[in-house]
Amino acid sequence: MFPELSGDESQLIQSADNPIPWTYKFDWQTRQIEQGPDGRYVKTATYAEYLAEIAKKILNTRRFRYSIYSDRVGVDFLYDTGRLQSGISLAVIRTQAQEALEAHSEIERAEVTDIKFEGNRVIFSIEIEGVRGSTRMEVNAWQR
Repeated sequence: MFPELSGDESQLIQSADNPIPWTYKFDWQTRQIEQGPDGRYVKTATYAEYLAEIAKKILNTRRFRYSIYSDRVGVDFLYDTGRLQSGISLAVIRTQAQEALEAHSEIERAEVTDIKFEGNRVIFSIEIEGVRGSTRMEVNAWQR
């Protein structure tokens, strides 16, 4: 039922042949890419930070909204922005979020452990297992 893992930890060590992926950090308050003191854009430094940033980008992007992203980036529940909380099932949002996260090539398994409405936001508590490691995080999404 569960796959057996073979190999050792040497596969996880960063090498020139297999570098840790990175993405730019995004400031979710200002909706701008973060800049360092020297004016350069800030990149993620660790794999856990990379997974967290990717999850935030996926859960805050409406699918098919931006042509630079493939159809595997984004969620469909953002089309329901403005509907009443009673008209939107948290179970459906949870399923869509997990499917959207698992569509990313670096994410092997994503589980939404908790989901709730808080004011005009949906708060996700997520556990993600990536190709090279795992992380837990909380993601605020969907400002209505």
